Amino acid sequence: MTVVCGQYVRCPVLFEEKDEKFPRNFILAKVIGVNDLSETVTVKIHDLCGTRKLYEHIFAKGDTPEFPHGSVARCHGCKGARVMTPDGRGKILTANHHEPEDVYFSYYVTLYNGEIRRYTEDALEIEYTSCDYSPLEQMIHYEFQNPSWYAQRLRVSENMHLVNNAIYGFDVISGCRVFLMEHQITTVTRALEARPVRYMLADEVGLGKTIEACSIIKVMTSENAGLRVLYVVPRTLLRQWQVELKYKYNLYAQDDMALISMVSQFIVALEDLGPQHQALQEDWDLLLVDETHRLLSMPDKYSQVFSISKKTEHVLLLSATPIQDRKEEYLNLLKLLLPAQYETMELSRFSKLLNNQEKIQRRVNRVMRNLYDFDDPDRQEEIFALLEELAEILDDKYLHRRLAQVDKEGEDKGLETVQQCVSYITENYRVQRKVIRNRRSSLGLAIGQRKLHALPYTPCSNEENYGEIDVYHILLQSLADRCDDAEDVVTTVQPLLMAMFSSPWALLRELRRQGIQDQALLENAELWVQQAEDEIRMADEYLDERPDEIKSRLLRTVDYIEQEIDVGDGQPGKIVVFTHFPETHEKFLELLKMRHLQAVAFCQGMSVKELEESVYQFQNDPQCKIIVCDESGGEGRNFQNADWIIHLDLPWTANAIEQRIGRLDRLGRDEDHMVVHSVVLFAEETMESQLFQVWDRGMGLFEESLSGMEIITGELNEAIAEAMADDLHNGLSHALDDIIEITEDARDAVEEEQLYDSGAQIYKPLGMAVNHMLKLYQSGEGNPFQVSMLQWATQAGLVPEKNDESGKLIRFNESHFRPHAAMQALLVPPSWKGYRNTPSMRRSHGILGTFDRATAIQREDLLFFAPGDSVFDSIVWNASHNGRGRCCAFIAQGTFDYAGFVFTYNIGPNIPFLLDHRVPLPLLSQFGVYLPAHQIRVFLPLRREYEQVPEDTLNAFLGESYRVRKAVHLGARAGEEGTSRIEQFIQHNPFDEWSALIHRASKMAYKRAMEKCKEEADLVAAKKEIIRVVNGYEAEYIYAGKDLEQLEEIKDHYRAILRSLERPAVSLDSICYMKVVNRL
Repeated sequence: MTVVCGQYVRCPVLFEEKDEKFPRNFILAKVIGVNDLSETVTVKIHDLCGTRKLYEHIFAKGDTPEFPHGSVARCHGCKGARVMTPDGRGKILTANHHEPEDVYFSYYVTLYNGEIRRYTEDALEIEYTSCDYSPLEQMIHYEFQNPSWYAQRLRVSENMHLVNNAIYGFDVISGCRVFLMEHQITTVTRALEARPVRYMLADEVGLGKTIEACSIIKVMTSENAGLRVLYVVPRTLLRQWQVELKYKYNLYAQDDMALISMVSQFIVALEDLGPQHQALQEDWDLLLVDETHRLLSMPDKYSQVFSISKKTEHVLLLSATPIQDRKEEYLNLLKLLLPAQYETMELSRFSKLLNNQEKIQRRVNRVMRNLYDFDDPDRQEEIFALLEELAEILDDKYLHRRLAQVDKEGEDKGLETVQQCVSYITENYRVQRKVIRNRRSSLGLAIGQRKLHALPYTPCSNEENYGEIDVYHILLQSLADRCDDAEDVVTTVQPLLMAMFSSPWALLRELRRQGIQDQALLENAELWVQQAEDEIRMADEYLDERPDEIKSRLLRTVDYIEQEIDVGDGQPGKIVVFTHFPETHEKFLELLKMRHLQAVAFCQGMSVKELEESVYQFQNDPQCKIIVCDESGGEGRNFQNADWIIHLDLPWTANAIEQRIGRLDRLGRDEDHMVVHSVVLFAEETMESQLFQVWDRGMGLFEESLSGMEIITGELNEAIAEAMADDLHNGLSHALDDIIEITEDARDAVEEEQLYDSGAQIYKPLGMAVNHMLKLYQSGEGNPFQVSMLQWATQAGLVPEKNDESGKLIRFNESHFRPHAAMQALLVPPSWKGYRNTPSMRRSHGILGTFDRATAIQREDLLFFAPGDSVFDSIVWNASHNGRGRCCAFIAQGTFDYAGFVFTYNIGPNIPFLLDHRVPLPLLSQFGVYLPAHQIRVFLPLRREYEQVPEDTLNAFLGESYRVRKAVHLGARAGEEGTSRIEQFIQHNPFDEWSALIHRASKMAYKRAMEKCKEEADLVAAKKEIIRVVNGYEAEYIYAGKDLEQLEEIKDHYRAILRSLERPAVSLDSICYMKVVNRL
């Protein structure tokens, strides 16, 4: 073999005597000198991970050692290897096809900024622990690794192949602390497949818009670590976003204005955004806006966000579902999303587009309703007539062709074709495909039940030594003189009334905050405070002996908890209590403490550490039954372990109530706890009673989610304020019928649009593939990674400790790191420093975490060992890319006789081909699933009689890793009687004969692997789906009047994608010589 300067070679590392003859440890190094006279090469070792201090023996002769020419071999750097390029840091994305005449290997490298460039190896510095040496060459040269390495690596490799070959970005988001639903992964895939990413996420409340947006951003930051993201969110939700990003995605959005120019991710409150705000002057790569629909009533803020959107490449808008009947609102939202397309569009032209879509929608919805009775011949006839009519109206060649091919006499009477046509129309014939609107009803998700427990009470007077109703009447009289318009209602009246119906302490504080000087009102409020203090001092007597005489709201609540909610020891019931006011919050906690009801606080003013401790205790301590929150607790925290929510006071906005209930009523609730109980206290014959009627009768908030109605809440808030301005005492009651009418009209429109949207879910090959992938990934007991990962980690020197009886909690400690074992595997250990400020390190003095996703979601204090985590990545990288475990030869005992080779192959789309043809890789996202998701394994028996052993039996044997680990290692280099097993093996299998056998076996195995790949791949379905997608683009471009020249480039891209599937990349992952002896 001839080597030249600039090439990379594999070099042996010698640190024990037997390595001289049979080396088993190797590094990757770059040739910088060749001495033909001495037959030596000089290499440069690149330590890009800073592990030199751990493996000093490798650098004993410096970082430019000399090796005998015959001891080194040409070698690739592995996928994912860290490299330094002429353009900065990066990672190897893939090696390119290498022709014999090429002097240098070449690679596609993903740079730190996300750009993908091609380099030849002489231009790169590649990390020395990143050898990708052929297992075939290892087998030819008798480089048999210990069976224990092979057994451990086999499972790690299988699992990582599943993750890495799933839809685009799944390897990144699988490491996030969330349970991703099928619709969420599909949304992320759809958003990422074409750039720039500009989408409006308008899912129904509770379907996880925030998770979808964060997942998209997480994938994009994995592509470009320097991605500059600006989050614009309502002030009340700012903390929620920071919590979600930090705990679930390990992303940190700063809000300190002093850092805005220095950080990559910044978050700003919408209310703080002004014409001179620094955020408008900065350059951003991605803009995210939450509660975008609020901007429709905020013209100044709308203008500022619009100016950022125009100059930012990627935009994600999270919004209430746009309702097409509200045309101007819809157009203004689309202008924010796609200024280039909609900024100059007149409302009249937009209305015409919507009217055309409504005509299509009416016909499609008739088809959808008829599908429920498809077995009825009359219904079938009407369905096909409607579809033929739609094909004529749309002049769509694809629809005409599909309908002409339908077999109405076939087994399904043409049902599948109908489903495909409906899905095709609803996906492509809409005003804007960039708006994603998922619905519970169309996704078939389990829907939680909301149950209301209304607790009306009659407020007492001073005659009963509790002047609540007296204060109320005086307050109303005082407010009548101050209430001139709806703005006064929002800024003055509503805050005072909400405080009034929270507690006397809250009211007194609000009166002072507003500077109210009404002496009679202040004196009565102070008297009410004294009366309430007296009742609290006598709380035990009232609750234990005289519950019927209780007057205050807070004592009534405690009585309800004790009598109606089972929070005793050993009972599962947990409660989240909400109040808007810190004074009420403090007094209620005081009461709970008096009654020995264990509770924790969650409110503004607490430190981050205190908040974390409260959440940890509530989520994990079975004795802690209650958490008392202010509105900050309604933002982002997951309290799914609770079944009860108590509203000590009623907010004036529907969104605030939805935020509260949404902390419990979320996707992923335990199927045995699908009911969320809302306890609402309100004073009868007061404005609070009227407000309760608005939320209950008017909108049904306590028993069903807003479900697409969020867009009208701003209008309802205005209606409420105007009604109160007109008639402070009874305005809400008078407006109730109008509110119900607004709500019902909007709900009817939403239901029609939801039905049309649901058509896209009828035929969803991507969704079916994603669902299949999720089942594979989540199959088995617990996390499929844990056992194999921990066994490899132990063998490679990173020794774990189980920290609980379930085995789900795992601790890693720097003091348990075994350098000598790590030398065998060249493990790059995790960054211990990066963990030192984590809650788990502070609490347990080690890296405490879990491989189990459910445990990680429930326990925010734990680390989640999954892709992206330093511990996980350290283990996976070492197992997947270290030479150990890729070549093995053993003899084992079993229940059958067998001898032969095992070839394991990785299958995937041909990435170099796509990059050569400049196809954006995210476009591949939904098509990789048409190739086999798992590795392909080929067994080649050495005798004809062994062909009778079923492959299932052989696979099951390899799956019993303990059998393989205990097998006789044929590559053992030390023998008890002088001749080692490897020497005996070589004597029985001379090199010429052995290498010829391996080459023959390799050719045969590759041929069988390709045959298996063709059998298991669904290329026919892939081609059909690509044709459907391309035709959809054509339909969209014609329907929306877009530039048709861009269609040719789109078609070229999808042709290349099909080609990359038809000629996939097939690489040998490992090879094993296996002999099994029947001892039965």
